[in-house]
Amino acid sequence: MKKQVLFISSMQGFLVNAMVRKIEDAGYSVATASSNNVYSLPSEYELPNVIIVYLEGFAVDCKDVLSFLNKEMAIGTEHLHIFLIGEQSETEGALQFLNKDNVECTFNRPVNVQDVIQRITAAKSVVFEPRLQKKILVVDDDNVMLRTMKNWLSKRYEVLMANSGINAISLLAKTKVDLILLDYEMPVVSGLQVFEMLKNDSSLAHIPVMFLTAKDDRETVMNVLAAKPENYLLKSMKPEALVSLVDDFFANRNK
Repeated sequence: MKKQVLFISSMQGFLVNAMVRKIEDAGYSVATASSNNVYSLPSEYELPNVIIVYLEGFAVDCKDVLSFLNKEMAIGTEHLHIFLIGEQSETEGALQFLNKDNVECTFNRPVNVQDVIQRITAAKSVVFEPRLQKKILVVDDDNVMLRTMKNWLSKRYEVLMANSGINAISLLAKTKVDLILLDYEMPVVSGLQVFEMLKNDSSLAHIPVMFLTAKDDRETVMNVLAAKPENYLLKSMKPEALVSLVDDFFANRNK
């Protein structure tokens, strides 16, 4: 498998294409994306760890892509290694949106692409494979809700499903997960009972749990919080809001 690099720029002209070809000639597989469009980036879990950002007339439009990368630095199990190419004012502007510790190197433009290749090759801490996804187990007796949650989360995470507390415990006995989203109100064995079973099992007690609830009245919320989960998520939340809370959890956990 070739070593993977993502080349981000605001333009796709002759100069950029020539740089990409030279990097490919050096044995790397290069994907390209626009610095002005966060939706042009690969899926989060497909991001390679090596990213070159070619800054041409740094503009505010770039901040969304840079902020996205900065968030991924915190969420990922491996650091992103970012190489910036630009004039001093451009790199200084970009560094306002990036964790400087994850910027491997900056190059003044115009740049000799061979210098960039040599620096990438010399970076011993760089891992070239795509980063592993976090694994989330969603537990809910409603199969429609299970499929909905999987649809919302699967673009960023590997999602496992269990339609009962017993099935969840059985699955956890043979599969490691990074987070459990647990329906608070389930028949037979409630979410609270499952939570207590997890916390009383030394091999499972370390797994963080967020409760899922369809109710937001004061009594329900107080009962949910009394169990001291990592957080609770309302099923009525908009997809982007729910996913953002999960993202923030992993980002803060890795700080």
